[in-house]
Amino acid sequence: MRQPLLWTKGVIPVETTEVNEWGSIHISQRVIAVIAAAAAARADYVADLGTNIAEAAAEKLGRTVPGRGVDVRIDGQDIELTVRLVIRYGCRIPDVALEVQKAVKEAVEQVTACTVTAVHIIVQQLVFEEAGHHG
Repeated sequence: MRQPLLWTKGVIPVETTEVNEWGSIHISQRVIAVIAAAAAARADYVADLGTNIAEAAAEKLGRTVPGRGVDVRIDGQDIELTVRLVIRYGCRIPDVALEVQKAVKEAVEQVTACTVTAVHIIVQQLVFEEAGHHG
């Protein structure tokens, strides 16, 4: 299994996604995470995206975390994503997860021209809100 890339201050890891006669095209993991997060957030019953420990710490320090809630693994032109969700109570969770998987796969493939090999969903939290508020 491939090891995750380590982040160093000021360096955004990039992967070559295409080499052509004019040069190469690089798309950063952060850009892919932002695309996936936006698609996931639009799904019905998704209240928010979850955070990992590093994202939570950055937010406590007042830093904006683009692509929060999404982990990206890139292998050439293949992309594997893990999306952490906060779901509103009152839905069938597997249906929401499937909707997010489809939306994220479609959005990332359309924008990057890469292949999304998997979209893993982690339902990290369930929130209770007033009836009638979803989507």
